[in-house]
Amino acid sequence: MSGAQPLFHRLKASRPNLYFTGKTILVALSWVPAMVYVANHVVWIGVIDGSSMSPTLNPESNGLIRDVAFLWKVNAKNYDSYTRGTVVVLRNPRDPTSSVVKRIVAFEGETVRTRFPYPESTCVIPKKHFWVEGDNIHSVDSNTYGPVSHALVTAKVTRIIFPFSRLGMVPLFGGRDPRSVVVNPNR
Repeated sequence: MSGAQPLFHRLKASRPNLYFTGKTILVALSWVPAMVYVANHVVWIGVIDGSSMSPTLNPESNGLIRDVAFLWKVNAKNYDSYTRGTVVVLRNPRDPTSSVVKRIVAFEGETVRTRFPYPESTCVIPKKHFWVEGDNIHSVDSNTYGPVSHALVTAKVTRIIFPFSRLGMVPLFGGRDPRSVVVNPNR
């Protein structure tokens, strides 16, 4: 019987630790809805894949180092909150289950000089649509799928946070040749 007593004391002594652990887990779980809300509607940290925005994003050609950026989601659905040159994340018009990162080039009512493979030499942007292009000439963008609805935009890419050597704001202009894309700018 004396051998059972130390085991009982050990079980009794571990009980406060179980209470503490359970309480900690419940407190942590109570923050899950708040974290989900922030991730879906406020800000997220995203890894940028692909070379369509190179050299602005992912300038390393080896593909081993990818940029990590702040994706600002507040006001993402407000068409008037965007300016020419803003880098955005949007649902891929060809595959809505994936996202793409592109730069806004033109707004509703503006006429754009298009590139191959777009079937026309110019395009007038419809109401509440953008013309988006990647900074890399080989980007699949509005020249492939035409103007995109502002409803497809999910976030603005505002800052590069990794690699640390490139820490800072995402520039409003860059990448492609300096051709005159917009024939009659409204903004």
